[in-house]
Amino acid sequence: MSREVLSPPVQKMSLNRRYRVNVVHDDFGGDKWNSQNKGATPGNKTYEEPDLYGDDDDEDDAAVKCIEESANGDFTLSIHVSKSFYGGLIGMKGSTKRRIEEETRTEIYVPRQNEKSNEVTIRAKQRSQVCAALRQIRHLVASLRKKMKPTHFLALPLNYGEVKERFVDLKKCILEAELPGIDEELFISECCIHLTLGVYVLLDDSERQEALEVLKSSRRLLDGLKTPFEVRVKGLEILNDDPSSTRVLYARIESPDLQKFANTCLAHFQTTGLSATDNIERESIKLHMTVMNNRYRNEAKKSGNSFDAREILKRFGDFDFGIAHSRAVHLCVLKSRGEDGFYKITGSLEF
Repeated sequence: MSREVLSPPVQKMSLNRRYRVNVVHDDFGGDKWNSQNKGATPGNKTYEEPDLYGDDDDEDDAAVKCIEESANGDFTLSIHVSKSFYGGLIGMKGSTKRRIEEETRTEIYVPRQNEKSNEVTIRAKQRSQVCAALRQIRHLVASLRKKMKPTHFLALPLNYGEVKERFVDLKKCILEAELPGIDEELFISECCIHLTLGVYVLLDDSERQEALEVLKSSRRLLDGLKTPFEVRVKGLEILNDDPSSTRVLYARIESPDLQKFANTCLAHFQTTGLSATDNIERESIKLHMTVMNNRYRNEAKKSGNSFDAREILKRFGDFDFGIAHSRAVHLCVLKSRGEDGFYKITGSLEF
């Protein structure tokens, strides 16, 4: 029987753990893996993550292009990481940071919370080691971002003209009907009527500025589309299948060009890593104008997590809000209010 089976090479990990090193097929980067781990013994050699991706995969990475080589031959890279991620990056008693350093054979400096700098620095003897650490940090930040609540959203306002006037009329009719469990708190404010094109987690000025740059670059996505967008708002629907117990009542949207822009804009932002969890795996945006949402109710007055929309759909299911011509999208702060009653605007793309 082969000696590689009876006495395989072993790698020593932390906490006195040892693992067998399996031979990797050439099709899966075996040359690099096997050469790096050849001759491994139960000694004190620590595990090093093999760089199976190769340098070619990093050629178009803007961060990798910023790696600097010092006079002593070391390679250094400084990258922006929001301070909100420092706890997760360091880990309990520094365990996460130490693990990444050991696996990639790098030194990682994370600024203290009271320091002005938010640049995490990676230093190593080889360029590939810096790239490996960069990938691990990015993966960790992405996983931490998924657990965070959204802070901003991309909004196309409809709080003007015909749509706003008819929304107010519909709200008045529904309230005058005095339907069981329906009150004014369920309705969105007429000053905040909008369509949501994306939701994001932006944790500091640098990330907000990056999002604004991405929004500005989205202008090229308008090529071939007719602007301002003509948006027809007609008909009411619910987000679930049971109208007797629903949380959201919304108006349907008809605007083919806007739908195309929303979908391409979604994909454009997904490449930045700034999208909230709900937007990461989406392939398209469901355009809708929220009319009623149980979340708007005061917590003390909530009679449950839903309301009965059957009578509303029966009486007003085909309600026509009219047509709006939209000339801009705004990056807005969630759960905020500006002087005009709309959400606070961080930046805009006008067309």
